[in-house]
Order: sequence, then structure tokens, then C-alpha cells
Amino acid sequence: MPSGSQAQAEVQRLKDQMAKMQANIVEQIVQLKAEAASREREAQRKYEELQLQLKAEAIAREAEASRKYDELQLQLQNMVKMFQQSQNLPS
Repeated sequence: MPSGSQAQAEVQRLKDQMAKMQANIVEQIVQLKAEAASREREAQRKYEELQLQLKAEAIAREAEASRKYDELQLQLQNMVKMFQQSQNLPS
């Protein structure tokens, strides 16, 4: 049977071991929180980058649609002029 001092030493050793384990767990939690925050910042950065890209693409599509619309308007005006001129020809 262990003596009282041996039992106390064993209890102290186990307490020390538990304290080290708890410190390691706290350290891991801090590290995981830091990694999660870093991932969240990166995800937010990528989200904002994609938002800007989508806006730029939308502006480009709108500009192209406007250009095509203007081109079609011009063609229509030319066709109307040609039609009016053909109506004014002597028969």
C-alpha cells in the first residue's frame, strides 16, 4: 500500500497532468478560433471580390445591350427614311 506522501505525490502529479491538459485544450481553442476568424475574413474578402466582379459584368452587359439598342434604333431610323423616300418617288 502506498504511503500518504506517495498518495499525495500521485494526486499532485495527476493534478499537474490535468492542468497541462487543460492548458493545451485552451491553447487549441484559441488557435481554432484564430483559424476560424482567418477563414471568415478570407471568405468575406472572396465574397466582396465576387460581388465586384458581378457588378462589373452586369455593367458590361448593360453597356453592350445599350450599344445594340442604339445600333438597332439607327437601323430603324434609316429604314423609315428609306421607306419615306420611296413613298415620295414620282409614279
